[in-house]
Amino acid sequence: MRHTKSALTFAADLLSLEETKDAKSPARFTTVEFAKALKMTALEMFLYFMSENRDLFKDQIMPNDSHKRVLQYVQILTRLCQLEMGGFDEQLLSGFARQSVLFDHMKRFALKVFKPRSKDSLDDESQVLLCGIKNLLIRAHKMGKLQKSGYELIEHFKKLIALCHTPQLLEHPLCVGFAKELEVLPNVSHVKNEIYPKLDQLLRTDAVGTEANIAPALDSADVARYIDCQRQLLCEDFTQPLREYVQHLRSKSNIDELVAEQLLFPHTQLMLNPEFAEAQQHSLIFMQLMSPRQEEIKYLKNVKGGALLCFTTSYDFDNLILATVSYTSRLMLNQGYLNVEVVKQYNIGNIYGKPLIMFETPVFFEPYLRVHNYLSTCSADNFPMRRYIVEGQVDIRPPAYIRPDFQPPLQTKLNESQRAAFGAALLNEFCLIQGPPGTGKTHLSVELVNTLLQNANRLKSGPIIVLTYSNDSLDKFLLKAAQYTDSIVRFGNQSRLPEIEKYNVRGLTDDQLVPPRLKRVWWLAKCEFKEQFEQLQTLHADFDGTDPAYLLIQSKLEQLQVVGEKINTLRAIFHFYQARDKALLAMTTSCAARLNFLFRLLESKCVIFEEAAEIAEPHVLACLTPYTEHVVLIGDHKQLQPHTGNYTQQGLQVSLFERLITHNFPASVLNVQYRMRSCIAELLVPIFYDKLISDDSVNAYGNVTKMASNMYFVNHTHPEEQMVDMSFINKHEAEELMNLLKHLRYDPSKVVILSPYNAQIEYIKSLLNRKKLYKYLVTSVDSYQGLEANIILLSLVRSNPAGQIGFLRLPNRVCVALSRARLALYMIGNMDTLQHGNPKLWGAINAKLRAANAIGPAFPYSTESVA
Repeated sequence: MRHTKSALTFAADLLSLEETKDAKSPARFTTVEFAKALKMTALEMFLYFMSENRDLFKDQIMPNDSHKRVLQYVQILTRLCQLEMGGFDEQLLSGFARQSVLFDHMKRFALKVFKPRSKDSLDDESQVLLCGIKNLLIRAHKMGKLQKSGYELIEHFKKLIALCHTPQLLEHPLCVGFAKELEVLPNVSHVKNEIYPKLDQLLRTDAVGTEANIAPALDSADVARYIDCQRQLLCEDFTQPLREYVQHLRSKSNIDELVAEQLLFPHTQLMLNPEFAEAQQHSLIFMQLMSPRQEEIKYLKNVKGGALLCFTTSYDFDNLILATVSYTSRLMLNQGYLNVEVVKQYNIGNIYGKPLIMFETPVFFEPYLRVHNYLSTCSADNFPMRRYIVEGQVDIRPPAYIRPDFQPPLQTKLNESQRAAFGAALLNEFCLIQGPPGTGKTHLSVELVNTLLQNANRLKSGPIIVLTYSNDSLDKFLLKAAQYTDSIVRFGNQSRLPEIEKYNVRGLTDDQLVPPRLKRVWWLAKCEFKEQFEQLQTLHADFDGTDPAYLLIQSKLEQLQVVGEKINTLRAIFHFYQARDKALLAMTTSCAARLNFLFRLLESKCVIFEEAAEIAEPHVLACLTPYTEHVVLIGDHKQLQPHTGNYTQQGLQVSLFERLITHNFPASVLNVQYRMRSCIAELLVPIFYDKLISDDSVNAYGNVTKMASNMYFVNHTHPEEQMVDMSFINKHEAEELMNLLKHLRYDPSKVVILSPYNAQIEYIKSLLNRKKLYKYLVTSVDSYQGLEANIILLSLVRSNPAGQIGFLRLPNRVCVALSRARLALYMIGNMDTLQHGNPKLWGAINAKLRAANAIGPAFPYSTESVA
């Protein structure tokens, strides 16, 4: 991606910056320079110190330095580390952990503050210093960077606090929190929390115990416990499906079928790239398919960047290699190569050139990684919206940036329930809005954003951040929001609409917005990467196959990966300078998980979550910052819950949105629907919703031609079939839907075929292709949440005497399936099996259908439309 107008412009900026420097500048920054730096924003400070030739961690604190300089230094390190920028974070905390002279200063300071009979209270400077050093120690500990001298300082603080008998000190909130948080830190080096599964974890066959999603807590110590609980839940949710898949492979059953379905690749190897490509800094290691088949090449082209691949030499899993997928050129993909980054390995030495079995983890990895890393290092201090999220309070304050005299404008475009929700969203700093299908959730959120944008100068709210679960919903929102403003930036590259492409951050390349110091830091990082890569090349050329030589290569590779992370961080900072003056920033929560530090740079006060009930609680937390003053969550917990790996017994499938509503947190409810014909909407009440009013507009719909009814359920007893990937098909249902399509002869843009099972979706697609009906959309119920079509054909698949109905026992999925149609809904399934699987749910639906005379053995074909 281009960030500058030309190489000449870039070089001129660097030259200008260098000319301002003294070639003989001292190694130490002066106290005056520290003071100037503290007046900068955190990002300006970061670019200042990272672009200097002087080392911020070398000789900056000496034994005889003043207390003022020590305070300045701690404040600078604290602010830099609060940015939490990948790659640089490790560098900053490692540098802090080596500051033994600084720690000696802090020991003397602690002796003065916590002397046993002190009558002094904490002054402002002492509070700043104590808070700063505490946060640095805890963060370095969590990152696994703290060394012996750091732990000695922690023990020094603990002892002095224990011996201190001064009430005004011991009862001070800062000291209470300081003592509590340091007490939980062990006095031995901490291994950084990681989400990468260990081999012994995957080989376990016993149940893994993890604390359930805890109810609202009470104080700061519980905030830390709450954060750690969410981290553990997230980690196990990712690991459990992978553990089950490893156990299946160890049984050596269905291996050929798994290979045929591209779920397993038994003939691969890893190899080092012998050439350096500066534009593709991640092209270090390739996974090579040996004699690749065309189907395997197709898989490589579709695998997502950020996916986690697992490698082993045998199905006994005596060893394991984990590697993440990075960008790969189309040319390399066509030759059977995929760029990967090795992140972990167990019980194996040299990994290159060995025959390896490869498979992808069952759950997509990158969002888990990013959110886990955030939860591993975030602080309980200034935890955003803690009074609602953790403490469970229900007395909601107004947003801090909303003036007391602010009056919401009268909204004539909204119905009564929408207006009530609109007012609550503007005047409450934490707001939940539940909207059943078709009730105008997106319309409401667009009106809310428009009002905030119109008042942005007066409110000084900064850019508004809108987050959705899916790319389709994000694009739908932006299409409507673009009617009011073009000051929009969309992050992520999964947009399917050409009208939205112009807002993508990748297209913003205004060189004048990028400061010269950022260009210099970028150049330094690229030089560092190239230098380390060339060193790696030398090690590779001299590699003799021994384990010591391999370990040396692996150590250099790990260093290189940290520099690669720095480059990714700097690329996001380029995006920040391009986007910071825009009014509206939009992205999916998966994208947001990668860019949490960007939110801190933007200092955005308002965050709006669409599809909030589909977003897992840890993912919401990772999108908030200490600057967040206004949170609006819009969704419907009666529809799809968060997609989890398989860890439902611990409650991670319950979103923050749903958890708060079920704990009686105040929520606005929209109750007028504008989508479904009334007979379809009536299927949902009261099975899913207590009240759902159909607007008069839906009663004006024309009837479907050549059918005697606009809603019908075909009941049958033809059995299902189970596939190798554990999914199901029902050939009879697929054939019946083909006949229905042939009879209807509606334009493909008006008809969508849905099923809860991927195997059925693929089978129906194959029938459509055979009949040359390529344009009809066939997709899963889950992926169609938030979308609608004139006519929905629904294949429910499950048909067995045992009443095994899988997904269809869940009311949330059934609610989505029944609420996508505008004009007509035609369903086919085995009602006996469905009622056996969930008598309460499907019994009520069956009763509704029979009362409407809308269930029978065959679709109600007619030469005329229904009267």
